[in-house]
Amino acid sequence: MTDPKTESLAFDLPNGKHLYLLTQESATGPRIAKEVNALLEWLGVPTGFSVHLWWRNDPRRIEANEWPGKRTVNGGWAIPGQPNIYIYRSEEYDRVLLHETIHAMEWDWQMPESPLPCWGLGTDATVQPALFEAWTELYAEWLWCGWHNQSWDQQRDWQDYQAIQILARAPPRWAENTNIFAYYILKAALAPHIAFLWVFGNGITQKERTRVLCELVEPELIRLRTEAAVAEPEALSMRMTKNEGL
Repeated sequence: MTDPKTESLAFDLPNGKHLYLLTQESATGPRIAKEVNALLEWLGVPTGFSVHLWWRNDPRRIEANEWPGKRTVNGGWAIPGQPNIYIYRSEEYDRVLLHETIHAMEWDWQMPESPLPCWGLGTDATVQPALFEAWTELYAEWLWCGWHNQSWDQQRDWQDYQAIQILARAPPRWAENTNIFAYYILKAALAPHIAFLWVFGNGITQKERTRVLCELVEPELIRLRTEAAVAEPEALSMRMTKNEGL
């Protein structure tokens, strides 16, 4: 039995938007196009926005003794200020669409490119410089919960569980080849303060940014590390939204 043929489909969406879809399930193309258009309309993207989506089943998952990396974490990319989004998994593609739209629309925070001492990573950690991904991902997950009418409290529990599981298997010297710390740990430390952050952002002056990134974040990181110290690593889904039925 041969695998189904991968087809390339193009959909012209309202207001000059486009979806370019690679899929082995061509019958689902119109449904996906409708969903993509609804999300883009909800977010208010400009005319000419394009989504390039490879509809492939490749769940993010690691074993109990496995450290996450690009293959088990990433699902798309976008360049700030450019109206093109690229997604290469079907799993939680709508959350990735939200995340990458934030990049494309230049809604990211400004963040330091090196870890702050208050984050407790030490001076020899290898951390990817895109630390703004913590807020981008938190923002995307908050929007995802709103879009699907999902419980933010349950999503918070999932964020904490993933952060604790990753910290429980972390090597003595932190080293990553994608934004593990930002996507999972720093995000979970910012999440309890999301109502405040919606109003305040991450500040304008250095004093304000220290207030957000150290005074608010450091106690949460200590809490997560304390729980991780007594947690047993388990096989873990790396998908960033809780409800696996969506």
